[in-house]
Amino acid sequence: MEGIERVLLKMLPNQEGRNKYFIFAMQSKWEQICGPSVARHSKPVRLERKVLYINTDSSVWANHLLMMKQQFINNINRVMTNDPVKDIKFFTGSIENLLHLPKEEQEVKLNFAPLTDAEKTSISQALVNVQDQELQKKLAHFRKVCLQRKKALLIENNDLKCKCCGAAVTEKNDLCRVCQRYEKEKLRTAIVSILTSEPWLNYSNCQKYVKCDKMLFDSVKNALKQYYYAKVYNSQADVREEMTAVMLKTGMHPDKISEQLAQNIIKGLRRK
Repeated sequence: MEGIERVLLKMLPNQEGRNKYFIFAMQSKWEQICGPSVARHSKPVRLERKVLYINTDSSVWANHLLMMKQQFINNINRVMTNDPVKDIKFFTGSIENLLHLPKEEQEVKLNFAPLTDAEKTSISQALVNVQDQELQKKLAHFRKVCLQRKKALLIENNDLKCKCCGAAVTEKNDLCRVCQRYEKEKLRTAIVSILTSEPWLNYSNCQKYVKCDKMLFDSVKNALKQYYYAKVYNSQADVREEMTAVMLKTGMHPDKISEQLAQNIIKGLRRK
């Protein structure tokens, strides 16, 4: 099976096609990779630049799995061919509703033009070593659609390209949607790092470290609150994690939190 996968990967026309194959393969082997319990609450949905995006059905699960990230990476690369994953990003939302994308994220309808004779010849030559005629036909169609889409995007947007990766963009923007999401995830990671170090910070204070919109800041802080509150509630938190939950709850610097106040908040969180 591994040999067949390597042949298929070589036949795919670009990295985007290979990423789509990896996602399909990971989804089919997901329970084998992470076990039935985790598989019920998570799903791999996107692979970009060797960064795997995993959808979870709650922020508590997202934060729980974040702690197991390296184990995930090791398991995935053990099962999959070519070590496709170097990093993982977790995000929340209903897995069942995952395909119902917001309007702005839906695929733009494009007018595909016929390929030139030179382009058709190039596709045929690239697949000349594929012996299976049915497979060759499917791969040729896949390459044709990818090339038509790329050409249509460039024509539609007057050859606008992403300043980061060079891909065609669907609107007047410096970044394509893939790079926009990538930049947003980098920003989210930065906010997590800041709030983990200084949980008492509010939105205005955070702006001194990183520029972000308030909606993203609130989303990250609420996710951290749920994670640490749940650890306290389930008596799984150590002293540092209990204090982090207290600082997130009060928004106060640790120097201003009395021992009595901390104990009262921890007791309150355990009663929820």
